[in-house]
Amino acid sequence: MSDAQTLTQTLGGKWRGHTGLAPCPVCQTERRRDQRGLSIRAEGGTLLAFCHKSGCDFRDIVKAAGLPRDGLRLDPLAAREADAQRDAYAQAQLAKARRLWATCKPLTGTKGEAYLRGRGITCPLPPSLGWAVDAFHGPSARYLSAMVGDVSTGGVHRTYFEKAGARISRNAKMMQGPCAGGAVALSEAHGPLVVCEGIETGLSLLSGLLSCPVTVWAALSTSGMKSLALPKAAGELILATDSDDGGVGFEAGNVLAERAAALGWQVSLWPAPDGKDWNDVLREGVTA
Repeated sequence: MSDAQTLTQTLGGKWRGHTGLAPCPVCQTERRRDQRGLSIRAEGGTLLAFCHKSGCDFRDIVKAAGLPRDGLRLDPLAAREADAQRDAYAQAQLAKARRLWATCKPLTGTKGEAYLRGRGITCPLPPSLGWAVDAFHGPSARYLSAMVGDVSTGGVHRTYFEKAGARISRNAKMMQGPCAGGAVALSEAHGPLVVCEGIETGLSLLSGLLSCPVTVWAALSTSGMKSLALPKAAGELILATDSDDGGVGFEAGNVLAERAAALGWQVSLWPAPDGKDWNDVLREGVTA
């Protein structure tokens, strides 16, 4: 039995042909039978491994597996194959996102608009929002309707609705395609750039909560707010954060604020009142 086979079996994996698949000792410490993130093989007397699940540093793998420091090397072939697979997956997701957006009709006059109006939103609906009559919802394995946001990086944000028009209660919001660093532009004007987390939050701000012309971007999540790619020309930036999430939104706003200030932006933080988001504020009739 080769050292590669021995390591595979020690980690609780399976050896087939010339390659072993085992749980990664770094990111799959449960070592379940269905965990096979680590590929292991030997070449020229050297043990080679690669974590396909999380791309774990092979030095961490060596330590977690209890091997000597020179006992394992990164598998360059597996790394190249993983890169190619990730690229192919990313391109496929981008293509799916663009196909979905191409099927969308304008949001005006749809059940999506009726939902937003029922939430107190009165502003004109931007062309960056559309309505998909048939959009596949993976978690429920059903075709539903969806309000679709066109993300600046090429992906889409989907809010799912039953065909009758009610927003679904579980896994209602999902993203597809490249969304990191991007946003859904909800308005464009000569004035400050307002960044918020959600689409409904941005539309709520545009429905009478702001007293001057603004450009509003929805970053779609707290992680999206942290990683948002700002325009190259610095100006005035307002971060309208939600306060119904235990401080997570405010913390994300602070992360972006620090980065923006370092880039020369004039930054203001506008947190919603404690325990509320900006749609709550709108529906309560409070003006910011």
